[in-house]
Amino acid sequence: MKGALAYVAATVVGLVLFAMPFLWYGLGGGHSHVAAPHSDHGARHGGHLLMLYDYHLELVEHRDSVELYLSDVSRRPLRPDSCAAAFDDHRPTPCEWRSHRSVVAKPIGAQTGIYQVWVGEGPPLMLKFP
Repeated sequence: MKGALAYVAATVVGLVLFAMPFLWYGLGGGHSHVAAPHSDHGARHGGHLLMLYDYHLELVEHRDSVELYLSDVSRRPLRPDSCAAAFDDHRPTPCEWRSHRSVVAKPIGAQTGIYQVWVGEGPPLMLKFP
C-alpha cells in the first residue's frame, strides 16, 4: 500500500511541475506588454545605442556636433550631472544640456571621440567612439 501511495504522490508532483510553465505563460503570468528592464535596445534618435552598466547611451553624430541621449534600464530619459568629450586626443569640451540631450561641438573631420558622462556618485561612464 505504501508503495502505491508513494507512486501516486510522485506522479501528481511530477505532473504539477511539468504543467507549471505552461500554466504560468498560458494564463498570462509570464507575459506582459510592458518593456522589461534592459529589453529595449533600439536607437530612438537614429544614432548608435550602447549599454553601459545600467544606462543606455545613444550617440547621434552630426557633421559638427554630437548629441548624447542618456536613459536608465527602462529607457526613461536621464539628465547627466556632467558630460564632456575629447576629439582626436584634444582637451575635453563640456557638453551643453539642450531639452532632453547633451550636445557637444565636434571639430569637422574628427576621427575619434572619448566621452565621459557623470551620473550620480562614482566614476564617469566612459566610452571611445568609434
